[in-house]
Amino acid sequence: MLRRPKPTDSEADLLREQEHFLTSGAPSAASVVRRPDKRRGEAGEGEGRTVLLNADLPDQLPSLTPAPPKKSRFKASRVTFEDEDAEERLDRHDTHISAVLSRIVERDTSSTPISLPAFTGMAFPKVLHRSETSNQVKAPLSSAGGKKSIFARQIAAQKLKECKTTLHSLSEAAPTPETTMDTDQLEPAAVSGPRLVSGQGLQGPDSSGETMRIHMENQAKLQAMSQSEILEEQKKLLFQLAQSVPSFPSPSKHPKDKSGTEDPPVQDVSRESGSCSAAEDLPVKPQKEWVHMDKLEPEKLEWLRDLPEPRRKGTKKAMQARFDFAGTLIPPTEDLPTHLGLHHHGEEPERAGYSLQELFLLSRSQVIQQRTLSLSTLANILSKACAGEYVSVLKGSVTSTLLDAGLLFLLRFALDDSVEGVMSAAVHALKALLVCAEDEECLDCTFSWFRGLSSFPLLPSAQEEEDEEDEGLDESMKETAKEKEERKSDHEVGLLKMKLLPRLRYILEVVRPSPRVVQDVLEILTRIARHSSSSATQVLDCPRLMETVMSEFLPTSWSPSSQSIYGLPLSSAMKLLRVLATSGRHACARLLNSLGASERLSHLLSAEPNELLLEPTESLRITTEAYRLWAVAAGYGQASQFNVFFHTRSSSVVCNAQAIPLGPEITNNLPGLACMGWRNRPGLVAPSSPFPLLTGLGLLLETITGIHKGLSSKVGLTVLGVPLDSEIAKHASLYHQVALVVLPWLLPGSEYLVHELLSTIVFSKDFISEGHSGGPEAVELGELKLHEETQKDTSPSLQTVGALLREACVQLPSIRGCFLTHLAHLESSVIVSRDALLGHNPWIKSHLLPELTGPILPSDWPFLPLLSLYEQSGVSDGGGLAVEELPQGALQAVTHCLQWLLLLEVWREEALKVVLPVAKFARLSCVFLCSSDLFLERPVQRLTWGLFRLLTRSTKLDSLDLNVPPPGLASFQDLYSALVSQYEAVSFGDRLFSCWVLLPLQRRYSTTMRLAVFGEHVGMLRSLGVTLEQLSIPIERFTSPPEDSLPLLRLYFRSLVTGTLKRSWCPVLYVAALSHVNSFIFSQDAAAQEVETARHSMLRKIYYLTDEVLLSF
Repeated sequence: MLRRPKPTDSEADLLREQEHFLTSGAPSAASVVRRPDKRRGEAGEGEGRTVLLNADLPDQLPSLTPAPPKKSRFKASRVTFEDEDAEERLDRHDTHISAVLSRIVERDTSSTPISLPAFTGMAFPKVLHRSETSNQVKAPLSSAGGKKSIFARQIAAQKLKECKTTLHSLSEAAPTPETTMDTDQLEPAAVSGPRLVSGQGLQGPDSSGETMRIHMENQAKLQAMSQSEILEEQKKLLFQLAQSVPSFPSPSKHPKDKSGTEDPPVQDVSRESGSCSAAEDLPVKPQKEWVHMDKLEPEKLEWLRDLPEPRRKGTKKAMQARFDFAGTLIPPTEDLPTHLGLHHHGEEPERAGYSLQELFLLSRSQVIQQRTLSLSTLANILSKACAGEYVSVLKGSVTSTLLDAGLLFLLRFALDDSVEGVMSAAVHALKALLVCAEDEECLDCTFSWFRGLSSFPLLPSAQEEEDEEDEGLDESMKETAKEKEERKSDHEVGLLKMKLLPRLRYILEVVRPSPRVVQDVLEILTRIARHSSSSATQVLDCPRLMETVMSEFLPTSWSPSSQSIYGLPLSSAMKLLRVLATSGRHACARLLNSLGASERLSHLLSAEPNELLLEPTESLRITTEAYRLWAVAAGYGQASQFNVFFHTRSSSVVCNAQAIPLGPEITNNLPGLACMGWRNRPGLVAPSSPFPLLTGLGLLLETITGIHKGLSSKVGLTVLGVPLDSEIAKHASLYHQVALVVLPWLLPGSEYLVHELLSTIVFSKDFISEGHSGGPEAVELGELKLHEETQKDTSPSLQTVGALLREACVQLPSIRGCFLTHLAHLESSVIVSRDALLGHNPWIKSHLLPELTGPILPSDWPFLPLLSLYEQSGVSDGGGLAVEELPQGALQAVTHCLQWLLLLEVWREEALKVVLPVAKFARLSCVFLCSSDLFLERPVQRLTWGLFRLLTRSTKLDSLDLNVPPPGLASFQDLYSALVSQYEAVSFGDRLFSCWVLLPLQRRYSTTMRLAVFGEHVGMLRSLGVTLEQLSIPIERFTSPPEDSLPLLRLYFRSLVTGTLKRSWCPVLYVAALSHVNSFIFSQDAAAQEVETARHSMLRKIYYLTDEVLLSF
């Protein structure tokens, strides 16, 4: 018996078992057969496949799930019977050739007409031309639903012609039409085919014959009808049809053309005349030989007509702006020739030029030339828009319009174009959008100034985020919304996220474009590096970008070449390194050490410009940029290795940089420096400005006096803010005024200067000469006459401010400490600014200044302690105080703030001119709003009385316009509502608070505030006991002109009649209300019916008054 092999059997055991199996003659469990491949023919043809069969295994593998039974697609269409013989079914479906031949049936052609070929004089049959098929009758669709071939249509046309010949012979037996009908009816003999019945709905091989039989039946019916019957039937049909349906076709005679076909019927006379006139008005007559011109389309042929002339007269209506290829705006009335290519657009065809919408459409064209031309035109438009050429002729900003339309996405997609021309045009347009050459030129000119290498990041202005939109969102969705808003508000961040830097690297490294494109790419990279330190880091981190710039455009060795700029040093590449180095000391170290910038500087600075084998202008520029990069590196203390050859070059070349002037069109998302036309307008950066000389001289003198203290007296300077020279001390007040004017103009990065001015000059008694030269006494003498006239009333409002000024001068050191305390949050910025200003190079992290969000100190900085206290403990949204008690030292801080304000208002009025009078009044109102009893403190009340008198002087009262919203508030009415509520709650009839509330109730101010007092807060009229003498405001400002608000007059009358307003309670408003009511009642001016009714009603009520005092008035 045979046994199965075991794993322990050796090769000899396996061979022995195989020999034993072969000698036994037992059948094998599996056999190898060769089956023919059905795809390769019969067996034996080609190579067969080896199939392994096993008798012990089933034919199919068992499935885990039962499979559905297989169904035949043809079984359902077969009809079988149980008693049907299988042999007969096989014979019926037999497809052998004998079965096919045995079923041949001859077609009956006895009824088919026989037509002989026409005899011609040509030796060969006429060749079928394509132009002849347009003159043939279109054959119906085939049974398969498709169109017939040209040959089939030719045969169909020939059969139709033969059918017409047969019908013509049949129609000869019919009576002549002249004997039965007039000349305007149809002639059956002349009609060889149907005009109204097309037979398109009929199917079958004999559809054309059926159509002709229907047509003949219709003709027979018409012949049997009389003319009156035909007209009657026409009237019935016209009556049933709608008015909008075209007229009923009238029969008429139509001559045949040479080919035997007839012209299409004309429906009526009006349509015939219209079609004829339309055919005559066509700019070109279609010919029969033209392909696809068998159907007339006049609207398309209108393109061939001459353009209408543009209108000559101007209009006030806004029109769409159109530009030529150079970006020049074309006037609507200008008529340009068509060969310029400026009329290829659909809208307004008579006007030359392309609109922005049409240029966007052309930029997505499949034609390369159109894409290139549109992008180049957009680049020219952007350049001219940045130069300000459209400001006076276009409404709105061109740059903003293009950005809102998606210009960034358009240019980014165009950069990925495989055509170099399109890609170059996109680079040029992107450069025109991002780069302002005039800004760059201005920055280059100011580089040699004191701290000229520092610049602000070109970030968009900060916008407040709306937290309400993010409510209810999870953190992931909030982050996504933030990214979308960032991309929308900052276009350069959006470009970086769209992988702009890798694409620019590909253009420089692989495409190797023309010199102009290379310069544009380098300028774009420079603009991105100016955006922020993070953007500069991304430029440095982009793979192979800076390596390509260093190897191709800043090589260590080169030979002069005029064909390509690759392999030559470029000044724009060196400027890119300088701007990148300005972003931070780490970026500068990477450039010098890792990227080899130090080696390039050694080669460029050790040789004269004329020895660089470059053009003279380019040699001077790249040498200048090399010195500027050296200056930036020296600012970080990283350029000590270059000092060995400092003596070989003169630094005067720094002032000789050249650039092409252009101007910007600044938008919020693409900020600039607004340096358009800076050379031709006055300013600090103008070529004739003495500012560079003065700053440089001041720095030199400060350095000299810092080294040798004894030179201070010789040069007449000040040490620690104390004037040493007697002649200079005479102008100390001028220095003080200049310091006060400069202080609110200092921008971020100058925090140390702010600190120094506040510490040494602003609060120094030596620079306020009025304090120790009889200033307070002069003020007291000026108020002496007024004091003598009001001796009967010793109200604080009439006291002189001389004593208050004298006390303020004594407290100047404390006032300085108060303000420096409130600016303590700027300590870290002051330290950074000090290191940069004093040149502490090891501690300078970046020459890029902080983000420009506005001046360091606001224009109303003297009110800072008072505003800070109001923010901490002022009136909350609910109307009550935010805290119950004031912070420690609040009274002293408010007192010092009011003393400083009083001093500035009297002796430095020019310094506070930048603050509007309404803003002063609003900020001083915080004295009453931040606490319930602060205004009752004696120092605060005395100082506030003095400031109130200064604000209400006759020379200042007219400039106090409370109808203008104060800065930081939506309207003054909101502030006044809070004041009135606070007065009712905590005033206790205080005269200072009463005067403060009465001031906005003057006649020239808004009626809303007076309506609030006499309507909602009428109870406060019992405590406004300020007399006319104490108010220090003329009563005429409350009574003149007469009141014209009818609701307010009714409130005045009601408060007087009901006794709510009495003279003893509120003298000022009592006189004002009585004056306005009298003027209204006894006015003789014509008025509306409502006003007259109110006037008569008041007169009737006065008759019943019992108040004798009121009646006497």
